[in-house]
Amino acid sequence: MKTPYFLPLLFWIMSIMCLSGQDIHMTDYRTTSNFFNPAMTGQFLGHYKIQCSFRTQYERTYEQALAGIQTNINSPLNKKHWIGVGVNFIYDKSGSLSLNAANGDLMLGYHMPLGKKQKNTISLGGSLGYASLFSDPNKYKSEATILGIADPDKKSFADLNSKALYQSAGIYLNSVISKKQQFNIGIAMVRLNSPKFTSAGTLQNIKWGSRLNLSTGYRQVINPMITLAPSVYYTKSEGQSNINTQMMTDWKIAPDKSWNFVTGLAYRWQESANLILGYKSDKLYVSFCFDFLTAASASILKNPGALELGAYYIIHKNIIPKTKPIIFCPSL
Repeated sequence: MKTPYFLPLLFWIMSIMCLSGQDIHMTDYRTTSNFFNPAMTGQFLGHYKIQCSFRTQYERTYEQALAGIQTNINSPLNKKHWIGVGVNFIYDKSGSLSLNAANGDLMLGYHMPLGKKQKNTISLGGSLGYASLFSDPNKYKSEATILGIADPDKKSFADLNSKALYQSAGIYLNSVISKKQQFNIGIAMVRLNSPKFTSAGTLQNIKWGSRLNLSTGYRQVINPMITLAPSVYYTKSEGQSNINTQMMTDWKIAPDKSWNFVTGLAYRWQESANLILGYKSDKLYVSFCFDFLTAASASILKNPGALELGAYYIIHKNIIPKTKPIIFCPSL
């Protein structure tokens, strides 16, 4: 059977949709940090971390949802090291034709504290991902379908169901400079193998390009009630680059509690200005982001903005000692 000429075009549209959705269109990376760099899998204090994020933008022409879980275990190689294991599930939809992508990533991070005081930690990470790209032919409209005539291109949408396997890797350094200062920097290469799409068991000559992710951040405690955290996120893929600069501030609500009110301002170069509001404690983080489109397309769209909701929750597991504790009797 001959492949319709329209099908390669659909594969190209799908690859661009999934490419832009995976990395560029997210504002608050605090919520799902290992989404940007797999080496950050397990970079939290606790046993389990449940994370989720939802984003809709530009008159709902693009929507994305992410859910994942991470866990930390002791390393069998070194008692000071630990291993982070996680899985992320991502779904995004783009355009009036409902072009869809569903991804699943199995992620692994290995964390190595350095020195006696363990103030510096190097983390190595990798992930194995599977992507399925498909469309909704029921939303396809053309002159032929409006007139009630069969349109062969509609069948191309119905037949579109492509798949790809990909691998990613990253490295991350976290350094505690002092009690009030902390610095981090990371680099990751997403889709190292630049996978090709397969459809109906046939390998298509369309690649899903690799993406370079760079990030750096600094954390400064100004006083017991205020902490500043500037950061920069950079991505590049197939000749296109994106820079996202952020300034986050944690405002402590009560001196004797870990409750913080979070505010943030961000700017995605040549695209949008961003406002971030949230709540943070030792276990819970919830954020709300609103993006104001600053590009030329802002004058065309009726609603040139985006909304993003994200949250994570850390679970601490109580460890029961294997031996009974010794109780000293004060009367002896």
